[in-house]
Amino acid sequence: MKRLLVLAVMGLVLGRPDVSLAAAYARDYIPLPPGTSLFCAYFNHVTANKLYRNGEKLGDDFNQSVNVGLLRYVYYVNAGKALLGDGGLTIDPQFIVPFLDLSLSGTYEALNNGHEFSTTGFGDPIVLATFWFVNDPKNKFWVGFTPWLTLPVGQYNKNRLASPGGNRWVIKPEIGIVKGLGEKAYLDLILGGEFYMDNDKYMGDNKLEQDPALQAEAHLSYDITKQWAISLDYYYTNGGETKVNGVKQNDAQSNHGLGATLFF
Repeated sequence: MKRLLVLAVMGLVLGRPDVSLAAAYARDYIPLPPGTSLFCAYFNHVTANKLYRNGEKLGDDFNQSVNVGLLRYVYYVNAGKALLGDGGLTIDPQFIVPFLDLSLSGTYEALNNGHEFSTTGFGDPIVLATFWFVNDPKNKFWVGFTPWLTLPVGQYNKNRLASPGGNRWVIKPEIGIVKGLGEKAYLDLILGGEFYMDNDKYMGDNKLEQDPALQAEAHLSYDITKQWAISLDYYYTNGGETKVNGVKQNDAQSNHGLGATLFF
């Protein structure tokens, strides 16, 4: 079965840094055969016309349009013997380059009550690799560890409301477990955390700090045909509160999400 690899990019909200850069989909932690090479392109378009902060509606005179593109290269290699299973120690080095086109308008105070704002450019690239130290296809059991590293080399302007780049390092260790249930079903459990370095050029020469953020996921998938499968997906994020010049912004996240995915 060919798996659909999807990188989910969360919406940019008026200069507030993202809590989660990426989310996995069902069976992403099942490795492809060594020697497999993938070059993937993704596009996501988001529009919004209402603005909320901490559950409070700030107004209807708001328009946001975001286009996000991603280029992703993945290569699977065998690096020896796994700790458990006869599938080998598979590793998949990856490189992701994001591109952002963002426009905002409205009477929101950060837009000087009526000004328009736009930015376009390349974001911070991400390097990562999953290490499958448990690779047991006979028993349909896989465990992998993935370190993500975001490199602060994307386009960034300290004097603008938002930029494609974040001007800070981000490290995200993640572990994923997949277990087959019978002939057609799989259960995925994924746990990760994001850790942020400071940005000393945040909207001027301000200092941005951010607490670590926890991410947890669960996916239950089922083969409906030989080519197609469906999954029920659960996502949870917690933490990530920011400080600007030492002042807490009271923007910690505690979000639950449910979804369904059709893939092949």
